[in-house]
Amino acid sequence: MRGLAYGTSGSDPAVHPDASASPGAQAFSALIAGLVRTCARAAVLIGANHFVRGTLSGDSPQIRRTQLLALLAASGEESASASVLFNRPHEADAAKIQRVATKVAARLSKRYFAEGGPVAGLPLHNGLCAIEVRNCATLALASFNRGRLSPAGCRLAAQASLAWRAVLVELLSGLSRTQEHGEEARRGFDQVLRAQKLPAREARLLRRALSDPRPPEQVGAALGSRTLRTFALTHALLAALSDRHVEAGEVAFIERLATALGIDAGEAAALELAVDDVHRQSKDARAALRRAEVPEGLPRAFGSRIQAAVTDNLDRLMQEIRETGELAELLAKSAGGATLNAEEKAKVREQLIDLAKSIPALAVFAVPMGALLLPILIKLLPFNLLPSSFTDEGPRLALPPRRRPRQLPARSPHHS
Repeated sequence: MRGLAYGTSGSDPAVHPDASASPGAQAFSALIAGLVRTCARAAVLIGANHFVRGTLSGDSPQIRRTQLLALLAASGEESASASVLFNRPHEADAAKIQRVATKVAARLSKRYFAEGGPVAGLPLHNGLCAIEVRNCATLALASFNRGRLSPAGCRLAAQASLAWRAVLVELLSGLSRTQEHGEEARRGFDQVLRAQKLPAREARLLRRALSDPRPPEQVGAALGSRTLRTFALTHALLAALSDRHVEAGEVAFIERLATALGIDAGEAAALELAVDDVHRQSKDARAALRRAEVPEGLPRAFGSRIQAAVTDNLDRLMQEIRETGELAELLAKSAGGATLNAEEKAKVREQLIDLAKSIPALAVFAVPMGALLLPILIKLLPFNLLPSSFTDEGPRLALPPRRRPRQLPARSPHHS
């Protein structure tokens, strides 16, 4: 379920698609199951009738199905009929339920079913899926809490979702303008928007956001909601990391956006790690996440900058690592081929940020996406980081001794 927040639902235990189904069909099936499961969990959380023990009856299964269908309809353009179904599920006849179900299926498949799976437009597709999930969850919580579905509430939720979609399109379009293959990405975004066959007003708004995005500073300043600010940075990070090609322009864009959104380095690092975990859990991204001397796609100039920062400050860096036992332990673990968990990654990133405060030249490790540079740091450190458990002898961490000033030969008393 966690992946639904990122628009990547993965698989669902309740869905068993045909083995010959395309990746797009499987992803769509999992998304629909995730939407239904999200609404049902909201009902259980609220303690809604017919969803929890003590409120069940013989017609509870049919009432549950009707109300869950009504919420999916309310997330689209069917708020009037959806409110009738939700508020009076006992009175709904089979023909009416089928008509609403047909419309819901048509809308969702039109917007979120990509037969071959969108390629260049994937970040936008995932972001739009995430907004759909959020909208359904919001409607479900409000409706089950009040015991009724309000058409006016549906309209407010629809307006909020449109605003979120516009922000998403604008940010991804702006980010693409810093990418080497950004024009291809924008064509993919345009393809996603066209395929959705949106209402005219919404289509115009989103196409304007795609063609003429504002700078990240202006977008960030206009976002008042903390939730929306977090969403904006999360999906910008997802888009930047989607192909595992880290470009200097992308790093600069993310850094500007985080600053404009008022998101500090610690929170940005946590979001980055969460996004990176989503990529690691995707079978298509695993191969690209193997440790390497320089991550694939990292510009040579960026790699050279990192190497220079480490080598020019080697003595100070070694001293800091020597005095920070936990950082040394975690670097040793990573160097030994082990995978750091999310908490350990966060600790490494936090301590690298602290290092950057005392050694400004190492600030490159504190920028957004700096966590991807850890393999380079390990590669450049000129000593064995393996703990003693990996070796037959030696200290727990085979750190080199401190460098001592070179002793000059004594001058001869007869030397003039």
